[in-house]
Amino acid sequence: MPSRTSNFLVLVAVISGCSGSGSGPAETTGLSAKIEATSRPAPSALVLPSPVPIHKAVSFQGLLTAAAAGDAASIQKFVDAGGKVRVRNADGWTPLLVAAHHGHDNVVRLLIEHEALLDAADKNGETALVKAATAGHESVVEILVGAGAGVEGDSPRGWTPLMAAAFEGHDVVVRRLIAAGADVNAADELGPTALIRAAGNGYAAIVDMLLAAGAAADAADKDGVTGLLAASVKGHEEVVRTLVKAGADPNVRSSGGWMPLLTAAAGGFTEIVEFLLDSGATIDARSRTEMTALMLATVNDHAETVELLLRRGANRDLRNVEKETALDIAKFWDHEEVLQVFESETPAKATAEKEDGTGTVQ
Repeated sequence: MPSRTSNFLVLVAVISGCSGSGSGPAETTGLSAKIEATSRPAPSALVLPSPVPIHKAVSFQGLLTAAAAGDAASIQKFVDAGGKVRVRNADGWTPLLVAAHHGHDNVVRLLIEHEALLDAADKNGETALVKAATAGHESVVEILVGAGAGVEGDSPRGWTPLMAAAFEGHDVVVRRLIAAGADVNAADELGPTALIRAAGNGYAAIVDMLLAAGAAADAADKDGVTGLLAASVKGHEEVVRTLVKAGADPNVRSSGGWMPLLTAAAGGFTEIVEFLLDSGATIDARSRTEMTALMLATVNDHAETVELLLRRGANRDLRNVEKETALDIAKFWDHEEVLQVFESETPAKATAEKEDGTGTVQ
């Protein structure tokens, strides 16, 4: 009889992104949670002082306020009064960083004209170009790139403008950065590339752009998570299809034992499961704790996915490390619809379908 601390109990929480009760092996830290945790560095907080009319009080605090408000006239008065724009606060924010963050292209131009440092970074290592790319400020990105801002950024963690734009889904910015020579295969300290980040968020058009520019379809982070895995765990079917057609391995395995078919089945993404099987994914591949796609679909009560896997010949007799079959799991959790599928999809029926070769039940 299955125990309440079974692997699959925790796997429900892993795939849904919720915290689960019970204990499980190390793999149950969760691919989905890992992808979220490594998505991008947290931006440093921008705390601005109360507004100060710069034409009345020439001050650094007022300069930042004007940059945030897009007040180019006050900044010009500040400069005319002898003020310098190459200044920063305790968190490393410069007037140019503030203006780029808020998308004020007129202020960005003015500050550049007065010799603002293009590649100055805040305490997180984010430059003006990173901030503009993150927010999708296309005109500001164009101005900064045209002025010679570094397209690879200056982050000690390796966070680049291209990664920021790809993660946030700003396709126009991605295209401009690629044209400016950004490295499409650059990885940050945790290993994810721009493609992995775009794939995990379902941005198929950006994935296409990056692949066309030479991004590696099977690039992996330090835990072996590829774009295909990142897309499969979140159900991004178009991205999955794009990556597989570009040569991504449907049987890739992360260091935690996850594979695209396993994550897609656990999430109940039946169309992705079918596509992966058609693309050569191993139907009875197992996780580190011997969970199969059929078991993962079963524990998460995805009857349609269970039906597909059984029709495609998934082995219902395999057992996980706790000696449970998929049917044992369905009975333990009393998943009525899944149990009905097991009763209707007999082994003989699945065998007849495989031999017929039509892909439909006869």
